[in-house]
Amino acid sequence: MPRTFWSATLTEFILAAHGWSEANGAKKEIEPPSEDELDDLIKKYGG
Repeated sequence: MPRTFWSATLTEFILAAHGWSEANGAKKEIEPPSEDELDDLIKKYGG
């Protein structure tokens, strides 16, 4: 395992990290807030 890790390219490492995250429940994409949600956030926190 350590030899495989140290011989991996940066691209391989990043792809492996993304794959691990996805396999463990991370969402691929997060939806942006709707206009109403954004208005509520601006009212609550200013802007």
